[in-house]
Amino acid sequence: MATEARVCPFCGKPPGDGVFCAACGRNLAAVEQLPTRSEWGGDRDGDPVAAFLSAMRAAGCPGTKTFPVPGAKAGFFSRTPQATAWVVRPVAWDDPDNPRRHEPGLVLTTDGAFHVLESEIRGWGQRNFPQFYETLETEPVAVVADDRLAAELGALLREHGVSGRGA
Repeated sequence: MATEARVCPFCGKPPGDGVFCAACGRNLAAVEQLPTRSEWGGDRDGDPVAAFLSAMRAAGCPGTKTFPVPGAKAGFFSRTPQATAWVVRPVAWDDPDNPRRHEPGLVLTTDGAFHVLESEIRGWGQRNFPQFYETLETEPVAVVADDRLAAELGALLREHGVSGRGA
């Protein structure tokens, strides 16, 4: 593909003639101008999430954590369902010593779905206060594979000593 060809900002492939990308199906109506292949990143070969997942799965999924998913359907007398995931963006509390507000985090499960990571404070009035209890929201969320996400996934790969292209 020529480096001056215009590509979809989400997947890096030719978008086709319509408003929706022919390759990934994303709506391109809000995009003012499509990037060229070289602007998008000629060395990237596609979706950074797919590249991250394949590299981490090949390495045995290092660095995963297990989180409860309290809203998921569980059987009668069953425990709360859990999901195994990588923390892409940790929960950000306004003040660790006196937490009041937080910005939810983001995780990527080993099956490739993004979920919002919520945190709840427990242990009020206890000597080991605060205790942060983290759970995942039941429904996956759609995340745009932008440069920020690619950088975060690349940092996770490096943190766990995994080499992978595209992330």
